[in-house]
Amino acid sequence: MSKRAYLLPIAAAAALAVPSVANATVLSFTVGDVTSGSFGDAHIKKGNFTDTLAFTLGTAGTLSASLTSAANKLGKSGDLDFTSVVLTGGGNSYDFIIANNDGPTGLTDFATFDGLLAAGDYLLTIKGFSFGNAQFGGNSTVAAVPEVGSWLMMLAGFGAMGFAMRRRTTLRFA
Repeated sequence: MSKRAYLLPIAAAAALAVPSVANATVLSFTVGDVTSGSFGDAHIKKGNFTDTLAFTLGTAGTLSASLTSAANKLGKSGDLDFTSVVLTGGGNSYDFIIANNDGPTGLTDFATFDGLLAAGDYLLTIKGFSFGNAQFGGNSTVAAVPEVGSWLMMLAGFGAMGFAMRRRTTLRFA
């Protein structure tokens, strides 16, 4: 038998032995002129899963994001638990606040984040455990940060209103 005949089965066995992330899903989301968007994953197989969501912010803004999953029964098909939801980018890492349905009355898992982000590329990594056929949905909103000129005009407007109100009060009593 030739060396090639021996190497082919060994290569095939090695390829099967390499662990794969069968449940991993890459989601796509673009932030441009649109200031809000939705994302999610459905029919997540039983076991650990990892989903990633990449997006770019053209300008700095305040990001509000939430993920939600609801189940009919705890620990049964349709239920999942978030183990980690992390946003990385702009030289920083941001952890979402996670609350899983650990109580007898709570059948909803959620993860939330609110924070100011600089312009740049971001990656949201969602990790969890699915009890089979689970799903989650997410929403995000980006509010633009006002420019310095806008802040100055707003402060000048408040100052002018305050001056006008003070002057009106002074004229009445004169």
